[in-house]
Amino acid sequence: MSVAAFAPHLQDTVDRFARSLTVPSALLEIHPRRKGHPGKYAALAPAITVGVVSAFEGFAEDFLAMVLYLQGQSFAQVTKKADLTNPSLVDFKNVIIRDFPSVKSKLGVDFEETLWRPPAVGAKSWWKAEPIGWEKLLEESQAWIQVRHCLSHGLTSGWSTERWPGPATKGGNKSEVPWAKEVLRPMRGGKHSLVIHGAISCARIYRAGAVHLADLVAEEIGQKLSWNKVPEFPLGPEPKK
Repeated sequence: MSVAAFAPHLQDTVDRFARSLTVPSALLEIHPRRKGHPGKYAALAPAITVGVVSAFEGFAEDFLAMVLYLQGQSFAQVTKKADLTNPSLVDFKNVIIRDFPSVKSKLGVDFEETLWRPPAVGAKSWWKAEPIGWEKLLEESQAWIQVRHCLSHGLTSGWSTERWPGPATKGGNKSEVPWAKEVLRPMRGGKHSLVIHGAISCARIYRAGAVHLADLVAEEIGQKLSWNKVPEFPLGPEPKK
């Protein structure tokens, strides 16, 4: 009996990433994008955020396992090294540098991503789009991990204006970790709101970070990736009146 040859490619992990983002992307399309409180549609922002971060975590582990296998490492090594346990974008970056130190000098080169920026407390102006660089993207990705933590553990609902607690970290060192509220819309009384614009920024952060890191690794091993199937989470139109 013949056995089919297994010819893995890093593109397979990108395609699975695209599939895992299908639902968060579809949820974004449902939102009416009107000014004022969106009512029941407010549930979409936390749902998109949790879905996007979870999809990225799966992609990071999947991608790392595949690239280690392509390097010729044993299944035991792959199992040990790819078990990242809820990896952040920073975790993903660090393990890539560990296994591909030559990409370190290329990190952030010619990198830019545009995100929504919330208005100040009490401001009537709407959110504004602003480009950021690689280091800022990494910093904000850490804050979004805290947002996901608050949502997943029931510390906040993400539904309306709330108080968001301080960060929880694996090592217990909170001084270097940004708070969830740093990427949310500030409101009166020390409260903050997630809203759909924040969820879009979160999605764009993790998509852009995944693309940047994965493309650098793919180039190192002589492969080229296509991201055409991966949802882009566009900034979208100005809110309707």
